[in-house]
Amino acid sequence: MTSSAIVPLMNEPLGSLIGKDAVRSYWAKASELIPDLHFELVTTLVGVNSITLYYQGPLGMSTECLQFGTDQKVQRAFAHYAA
Repeated sequence: MTSSAIVPLMNEPLGSLIGKDAVRSYWAKASELIPDLHFELVTTLVGVNSITLYYQGPLGMSTECLQFGTDQKVQRAFAHYAA
């Protein structure tokens, strides 16, 4: 998972996490810091072996692009935020 929000929250200068445990820790920290964490889905865009979720979140309008492997599990995820 890659996100600019990872940089300060996880002290990870590249903004990337690898593996379920690392991503789980990220969301656990986010949930602790923002107990009423809420996302409002605007729309879902579908591509080849990928989807993009467009939503309103705590950082404003955002997208999460999820790329799936041949096993239909997420292999890469990228978050983008409005500038």
